[in-house]
Amino acid sequence: MAKRRINHDPNQFVNTDDHRRQLQLAVQTALPTNVHVLARNFARSSASSYWLLMLDPIKGTMPRFLTLRIADHSLWLSNHDQLAVTWEAGNFTTIQQTLRQRLTPATLRQYSYELGNLDIVTLRLILHLEQHQLIWLVQLSPNIAKAYKNQRLDLHDDFPSAKLLLGNMNNSSLQLVPVKQSAFQARLGQYFGRNLLFSQFTSHQLLRLLPTNQWIRPLLRQLPPTPHLEQQLAATYGTDFVRIYVEAIQQQAQLQAI
Repeated sequence: MAKRRINHDPNQFVNTDDHRRQLQLAVQTALPTNVHVLARNFARSSASSYWLLMLDPIKGTMPRFLTLRIADHSLWLSNHDQLAVTWEAGNFTTIQQTLRQRLTPATLRQYSYELGNLDIVTLRLILHLEQHQLIWLVQLSPNIAKAYKNQRLDLHDDFPSAKLLLGNMNNSSLQLVPVKQSAFQARLGQYFGRNLLFSQFTSHQLLRLLPTNQWIRPLLRQLPPTPHLEQQLAATYGTDFVRIYVEAIQQQAQLQAI
C-alpha cells in the first residue's frame, strides 16, 4: 500500500474551529430528515473526520446507527463497517452535494447497524475495564506493524488471527494477559471497524484498542440497560473469560496501591 499523498496543509482543515463548524454544517444539512448526528470526531493529523449517525427508530424497533468517514485518503482497514466518502479538504459545498447523493435509503439500509443486548454488555465491559486502566491490545504481524498504516489490516482475515491481550492502558509492557475468546475478538474487530474503538501503535508490534468514549457513551444512552452484566458475559464468553478480566482488575488495584 503506497504512502498517503496529502496535497494540502492538514492543520488548515483539522485544527480550526471555523472549518470544523463549516464541515459540520455541510454534513447536517445533507442528512435525510430521519438521520441525525449523535457524535463526531476529527483526526489530528489529517483531513479525516468520523460521524456517528443515528437513524430515527420505527416504532417498536431498536435504533440503527451508521459510521460515516469523510477523508481525503483511504482507510488502512479492510472490511470495515463504515460508509467512506472521499472529499477535497475544504470544499464544503461539494462534500455536501456528495453526501446528499450518497445517503439514499438503500445506502442507509446497507451501512447501518443495530446493537443488540450482547453488543451493549460488551461495550459496557470495555468501558468498565477502562475505568480500571485496562484495555485490549492485539499483536500484529511484523509486516503490518512495521508498515504503520501503509499496509492494510483486514478485519476479517488478519484481525481474528492476531494475538489478543488484556493490558495496562498507560504502560503496554505491564500486565499483558493473553486471552483466547474468538467470539469476543470478532466483536472487537467489528467495533474497531465502526470507530467505536480507535487504535494506537506501540512497541512489540502491539496495537492498542481504546474506546471512543465520545461515541460509546451517547450511544449507550440510546439503548436499554443491561442488569446482571457479569452473568451475561459469563453465559456468552465463558467463566474463564470473566475470571481473567476480574483477576486483571484485582491485579491492577494492587499495582496502583504500591
